[in-house]
Amino acid sequence: MTILGEAYHSLIIVEHDPMLYEDSTEMVEYIQQALKQAAHEATVLLYSPGIDTILEDLAKGADRMFYFEEGPRDTLKLTSKTWLK
Repeated sequence: MTILGEAYHSLIIVEHDPMLYEDSTEMVEYIQQALKQAAHEATVLLYSPGIDTILEDLAKGADRMFYFEEGPRDTLKLTSKTWLK
């Protein structure tokens, strides 16, 4: 939270790690307020590779939320080509 309070940039990117809240779920509300306060001065992007209940709680205080889910990937086919001249 100190980092958010001292960040003086126009874009702040925060990576969400649910393991930080394992022992202190009450911190979610404090982090939510710190993110909202930082968003008064900058664009705040909260990034997570997946969604979980803590991220959902943090997103409740957001003005906007964008969620992009990546679909299943096709398996890559490795091929080898030889060009003869």
